[in-house]
Amino acid sequence: MPAVYRVDRLKQLYTAAKSLNYGWRFEGVPTQPLNNGVTRYIPQLHRVTFYFCKQNENSVGMRNFIANRLIQYGSTHPSVVFYVQPIRNRSPQIVAEYGNGNTLKMYPTNKNMQDVERDVNLLLQRSGEDIVKLVSCQTSKCPSIQGQWTPMTWQSTRMNVAELPDKEFSRHKSSKMSATEYVLQQARQKQENTPE
Repeated sequence: MPAVYRVDRLKQLYTAAKSLNYGWRFEGVPTQPLNNGVTRYIPQLHRVTFYFCKQNENSVGMRNFIANRLIQYGSTHPSVVFYVQPIRNRSPQIVAEYGNGNTLKMYPTNKNMQDVERDVNLLLQRSGEDIVKLVSCQTSKCPSIQGQWTPMTWQSTRMNVAELPDKEFSRHKSSKMSATEYVLQQARQKQENTPE
């Protein structure tokens, strides 16, 4: 009997491989939250939590950033919630939570205040999407199966040599029959069907 793949195990393996986020494994196109910016812009970063130790020397840069710059960041980014959590004997950690459900962690161990600030700026400017190797620099939510389209795609080539204005190319084009044309067509059919 052939082996049956366990779907629950495959899902765990795929999730674990995706968390490694190797660029050569995952390819994609530029993405963004759907319709973000159509009516208003919604910042994607929702919450940032700073974990640090009050005594550990690994957290010196984090403590300096919290003491000197965090209030300024809170006032300039009112849509982001900043949490500060002191935990004894723990390496510093910055956890960012985005609107699409992704969580990003950074470990500023033995970094100074400027490096921690650079990491926070990076988290604020990201969309929360995974970093992937780009297959194409453009994408569409509704890709066309027809390929490249221009307004001149299905035009007659006779238009290139015709002397304009030309009656054929000046006529209004409509995919639907107008009411007048429909009535005239019905009248013609009646005339053809009536015996003389």
